[in-house]
Amino acid sequence: MELRQLNYFLAVAEDLNVTAAARRLRMAQPALSQAVHKMERQLGTPLFDRVGGRLRLTAAGRLLFPEARALIERAREITELTSRVGGPQRTVLRIGAIASAVSGLLPDVLPGFLDDHPWVLPRVYEMAQRDQVEAVRAGDIDVGVCRMERAGDGEVGLSRLGDEPLRCAVPAGHPLAAAEAVPLAALADENLVGFPRAMAPVAYDTIVHACVRAGFSPRFSQEARNDQAILGVVACGVALALVPDMTTRISVEGVVYVPIADPDAVTSLSAIVRAGDPAEAGLRFREALIAARPPAPGPVPPGGGTAVTWG
Repeated sequence: MELRQLNYFLAVAEDLNVTAAARRLRMAQPALSQAVHKMERQLGTPLFDRVGGRLRLTAAGRLLFPEARALIERAREITELTSRVGGPQRTVLRIGAIASAVSGLLPDVLPGFLDDHPWVLPRVYEMAQRDQVEAVRAGDIDVGVCRMERAGDGEVGLSRLGDEPLRCAVPAGHPLAAAEAVPLAALADENLVGFPRAMAPVAYDTIVHACVRAGFSPRFSQEARNDQAILGVVACGVALALVPDMTTRISVEGVVYVPIADPDAVTSLSAIVRAGDPAEAGLRFREALIAARPPAPGPVPPGGGTAVTWG
């Protein structure tokens, strides 16, 4: 099997639409369909279900998808590294980060780090916390940025980066949207949307514990699996959300971010590396993250205050 075939499979698997995938690959749709059929014949199993004109990954397709993506990425890294033979030695730095850190922390830290370490080739992967932990243990990433509070075992080394205040994402037409700051108790009768606990246990528990301290149990009416989906639900006007400050960098029409008045409404942020034999580039980037840690959030000043900045 060739890397070209895996690229074809990934394009179709990501779009679940052969026409869209062919357009992205700049090839004819019949040629792409034939290539996928050929790959299925070589493997001896279908990779897609074709029911009612819609594509869906089969069990074999779901199994192949992450492996194909990893192989393609590794091939790209090898190509870049070998193309630089004779020049300065390059090191690939593989960073796993939760979505809010990808948009809210890495842009503040990574450019300066690369200026100081020009031999580093960064690879950034958006990853849930549990996936980061497994990837660090397996040596698949060099450093992770997540909300883990304790290492839990001897395989992962954890460094706390600090606490980050929570904000309330409110529909623009909601009465709380005009508030300078919102006490958590004001959310007691509101519907909330957030991550499933199984996906983001620290984020979920942080919100629950903060609300309990404010005297109520949060009412999660909906769940979503990424920041954009959470904010989309808020924009629809059907729920509010408690989000970390870094998420406020994501601008969504119809969503207003309001500071939380409770000073203890914060969430933690940490960097993790493999214990025992961490990659040198990972250690250096962890030190850059630690150096950029923000001051501890204080009480919300009149007028709502200013978001904590990193870097």
